[in-house]
Amino acid sequence: MTALIGISYKTADLEIREQFAFSAEEIISFSKTLIQNQVVEGMVILSTCNRTEIYYHANNQQKHQAQQEILKQLAAVKTYNDTLKSNFYFYENEQTVEHLFKVVSGIDSLIVGEDQIIGQVKEAFQFAKEHETTDKILNRLFLKALETGKKVRTQTEISRGSASASSAAVNLCHQRFPDLSQQSLLMIGAGQTGQLVLNSLRKSTFRSLHIANRTFQKAEELARLHQGQSIPLEAVNQYLADSDIVFIATDSPEPLVKLEAVKEAIRKRTKKQKQLFFDLSVPRNIEEEIGKLEEIELFTIDDLTKIVESTNQKRMEEISAAMQIIRRATRLFLTWENEQELVPAILKIKENFHRLNQTEIEEFKKIRSVKDDKLINEYSRHITEKFARVFIKNLKELSKEADKKDFISMAEAFFDL
Repeated sequence: MTALIGISYKTADLEIREQFAFSAEEIISFSKTLIQNQVVEGMVILSTCNRTEIYYHANNQQKHQAQQEILKQLAAVKTYNDTLKSNFYFYENEQTVEHLFKVVSGIDSLIVGEDQIIGQVKEAFQFAKEHETTDKILNRLFLKALETGKKVRTQTEISRGSASASSAAVNLCHQRFPDLSQQSLLMIGAGQTGQLVLNSLRKSTFRSLHIANRTFQKAEELARLHQGQSIPLEAVNQYLADSDIVFIATDSPEPLVKLEAVKEAIRKRTKKQKQLFFDLSVPRNIEEEIGKLEEIELFTIDDLTKIVESTNQKRMEEISAAMQIIRRATRLFLTWENEQELVPAILKIKENFHRLNQTEIEEFKKIRSVKDDKLINEYSRHITEKFARVFIKNLKELSKEADKKDFISMAEAFFDL
């Protein structure tokens, strides 16, 4: 049985979710404790800012005990108790598989189709493998999940377009300036938004990158990280003329980039191309009149939000196509998993058939005069294998529609195993 105990942004607020975040050391300790106690056979823990999900594989006969022991351990190392149970979701088998495939495909993300989650799932899986807390079933499950996530992104439009204001701004930069290495960028503000923009641009190089911030030390730290140069906030106007792209994202209550300063910068510019301005601040930090200048192309947070809303609408329309891929992949995995649970019975059937064949062939030789032992032995092996394959094929087909535990017991009794 594959199962899942999880909590996410859909079921709990941040103040509750953060209580169940796992560090790397906690993941190792938590998983190995349960595996060593033979509660589960394998475990992979996914812990991000939006979710904590505990995927595990356990024997069907121990599924209730496994869930209880995991919750007991969760109460011991975290803050879990019965009053918080409503914030969690509990899935088994098909629900677990389909949920993981949706997570990796970005369908279950806060921003539909976002790409970050596929890396986070891959990292969680690799971490479990490195510390030997996963098993054959979970290995296959996560490999197929990553494969499905890639297929959804390549065969649908679910990841196309901009998913956030900062990513929309970055996409516009690439559209306006295909070769960013010839452009100069000025970033005003070294907070979270500014960092997101620069992270999205980290694969690009610029002719120059200047970063200004009220706290100069933060500008220095961000400049070092992105191979740029930090400048004092009060010196921004001196760099406007040479800046092809200007981002501003601060919490200033009034505009920091003024109309007269921009007009002066335009007079000093040697490049004929338009300057690209992005105001990611609320309230706005660039005077509104600047957007009316012919030499300037200005995008505010509202402009970028409209782009994102359009993108999200298009992505939502792709969910149906993505779910077709996910459901097909889920069925294939469940068929494989079903067959794995039949493996012990299949091996016993083969062993029983060969043992019966050997016994009967010896009896046959005693009562009949057989000249060619080799030929009759070959034929007996052939017919044994053929009958075994027929029975095994039928066993697999019938087990799909039967209660697996009872069906396997019946099959074992039928074949005298």
